[in-house]
Amino acid sequence: MNKKLMTYLDEVFLPYEDLHVVRELKEELSSDLQEKWSDLKNQGYNDETAYSMTVDSIGDISEIIESISSKTKELKQMVGRDFSKIDLRDSDLKQVEVHEGKFNKSAMDGSDFSGSDLTNSSFQSSDLRNITFDGSNLTGAKLIKSALSGASFQRCVLDYTDFSYSDLSGICFDNHTFEGTIFDKAGLKETSFKNAVFRNVSFRHSYDVKKADFDGATMDKLTYAVLKGSKANLKNVTVI
Repeated sequence: MNKKLMTYLDEVFLPYEDLHVVRELKEELSSDLQEKWSDLKNQGYNDETAYSMTVDSIGDISEIIESISSKTKELKQMVGRDFSKIDLRDSDLKQVEVHEGKFNKSAMDGSDFSGSDLTNSSFQSSDLRNITFDGSNLTGAKLIKSALSGASFQRCVLDYTDFSYSDLSGICFDNHTFEGTIFDKAGLKETSFKNAVFRNVSFRHSYDVKKADFDGATMDKLTYAVLKGSKANLKNVTVI
């Protein structure tokens, strides 16, 4: 990219570099400005004129950036608040701390909660498709009756998390440790629990347990008994 344009963007975006959504805007804008500058150069304008015309073409972007930044920071600072029935699709919510928050009946498709502390928060009847919870603390969280297709739970804390009535088909829970987690009446078709550890976990009346993968898992006797009674494949499971 034209170095002068890059310097301009760096200066405008510098105060907001910690926000993922703003960094993405910068990347998109960088590409657009480079294309605009190249077009002007091809039309015969010199470097200085092409630069001025390119910058002028986008107007005052600082107001747009500030608006995005304010909304994101405001949400990150809220603890224990009610965000029910709100459209939060594709939101950058990394590392938020929301204890006992309510996200019930909210549209959150594609949002990113990586590294967040969502202890005892509720996501009942919400659209959580393609959502990212990687590295989050979901202790005691309620993800009940929610759409979770494509959701990611890598390295999450899922102790006493309630997934009742939710469709977990195809979700990967490999290598997780579950303590008191609830999967009652959850859909488990092709859900993967490879090498997971289960302690006092509930699978009452779960659907498609026979199609879930428990290869290499370790579990207590009661959890084992319930899964065995549901005809789950427990051939390579260790009972403790």
